[in-house]
Amino acid sequence: MVPPYLTVKILILTALYPPLSTHGHDNRCRQVVGALSKRGHQLQVLTSNHRAPPMGVLGEKGVYRQLQLHDVEDIECSLGVSYSATYKQERTHLQALYDRLDRFLPDVVYVWNMHGVSKSLLLSLQDHGTQIVYDLHRNWLSPHVFELDPWFTWWQRNQSLRSKCYQFFLRLIGSARRSLRHFPVGTVADLNLSNASICSESLRDDLVAGGLAIAASLPVVYPAVDTTHMLCKFAYQPARKFMWAGRLNASKAPGVALRAAIILKERGIDVSLDFYGMGKPTERRAMRNLIDASGLGDSVRMLGIRPGELISKYSEYDALLFTSCCNDPFPITPLEAMVSGLPVVLARDGGIEEITEDGETALLYDAGDAEALADAMVRMIDLEDGGRAMAKKCMANVQAQHSLDAVMPQIEALLSASISA
Repeated sequence: MVPPYLTVKILILTALYPPLSTHGHDNRCRQVVGALSKRGHQLQVLTSNHRAPPMGVLGEKGVYRQLQLHDVEDIECSLGVSYSATYKQERTHLQALYDRLDRFLPDVVYVWNMHGVSKSLLLSLQDHGTQIVYDLHRNWLSPHVFELDPWFTWWQRNQSLRSKCYQFFLRLIGSARRSLRHFPVGTVADLNLSNASICSESLRDDLVAGGLAIAASLPVVYPAVDTTHMLCKFAYQPARKFMWAGRLNASKAPGVALRAAIILKERGIDVSLDFYGMGKPTERRAMRNLIDASGLGDSVRMLGIRPGELISKYSEYDALLFTSCCNDPFPITPLEAMVSGLPVVLARDGGIEEITEDGETALLYDAGDAEALADAMVRMIDLEDGGRAMAKKCMANVQAQHSLDAVMPQIEALLSASISA
């Protein structure tokens, strides 16, 4: 193992990087980059140009936004259908990657999130002999998701007669062999995942069930958050002011929280509920329509939030409602709330349940059940101390086990092990 005092050069490869991000794990990536840098390592980030302004991000150093996502609405629809369009994107991505490798000369590439990014890059890295470490916190390595890659799709799943004839022509003249040598087509089984960690037992089980057998042997390294900038909650009172935060889609189930508020109103219990919702304009409009139709416009609000601002809001509320029902591998929002000292009401869903205990560090309810959520909110309301004891115990556990200081040695060990292998 490389001694911890030696400087390691690390290239982060990820689909999205703050402030242009969509998930809490994107911000966690930036926090890990900052922590590794403070520990003396040299880092650069290669990520996508998704939503990047023409002049770039002001004050940003060491972040190269040169990749293009293929799973966004405004991307060219011919990817995976047109050989020339798909080949062009593969070539652009590989040139950007090799340019970083040649200029930065990293000791290891830390792959964070490849959702919507060319998967041939990973196979090319392996063929190049580059040491690779994976942080697995989403399901993009599930075989059925991995194989939605446009380059894989064009070679393996394109059923059009024209494409099949063109594939035959490319093989006949030798271009297919050259193209596939530079931009390999393979399955997730072709990846060497020996230096990978996984964010929860829940995701590990899902990946194994999806056909990725090696996931069963991967170590679980639970996500960490930066606790140094959190605004801790000090004042507690019987809960009446609830918050919800997340993406406004079916998997995060904001409607369950709204229905629970309606149920409490019908029981004669008045609460307030603020939604900090992120999503497409259509999703935000649909949620506002639901709120208007609920008759709770005086106590339920939809509020805007900028990236990074949510951590300043937790201390203003009595409890967080987390309603995910998608077997979320490990959500970051409730983890942040916990470390801020905010009591949480959690759906029994995914990895977050692995670090909580009902009645001891959080209140849990069956995911998707608005009646059960309403009952859990009543339990929270009935706590005479406003959930202080539960929140403080949870906060202590999370800070001890899920702070960056606690988790960084595990990440450094993975990085070092890959270099010495």
